[in-house]
Amino acid sequence: MSSSSGSSEESSERKTVTIRGLSTDIYDRVSRLARETGTTIGEIVNEALRRYIATLENISKAIDNMIRAGDVVVISGVSSLTVTRADLEALDKPVIFKDMDELIFADDVNNDIIKSKVARIVNVNTVYVPKSVSTLLIASKSELVKKIVPK
Repeated sequence: MSSSSGSSEESSERKTVTIRGLSTDIYDRVSRLARETGTTIGEIVNEALRRYIATLENISKAIDNMIRAGDVVVISGVSSLTVTRADLEALDKPVIFKDMDELIFADDVNNDIIKSKVARIVNVNTVYVPKSVSTLLIASKSELVKKIVPK
């Protein structure tokens, strides 16, 4: 007899897994948090991954909706890209930059052009901006960006 009352992700079935490449610092912090909160490392990691997946799904849905509506241009999959003011002005729609190692805004890019032409910056390791551009403005348009560096 099979049961279909719950999804596999909500299953109470547990198995032992090894996570290669996990930072020992992260593991130690999660271990300490588990002790302090009276929960297990597995429960904390499960909840963290559940939230991370939900965040990624929400970002993906929002981008898909913008693309379907024809509201944006998407630039993705480039390892490193330098963008000038003229590049942004040449676009007839705001742009989403995604899935890059580094995104470099040239010195002629300013806050106004970022506000009007950059819709989102998603999954970019490092974004370099001129000192005159607000890092908080860039952060407000960013999802899963590791570093924003004034240059």
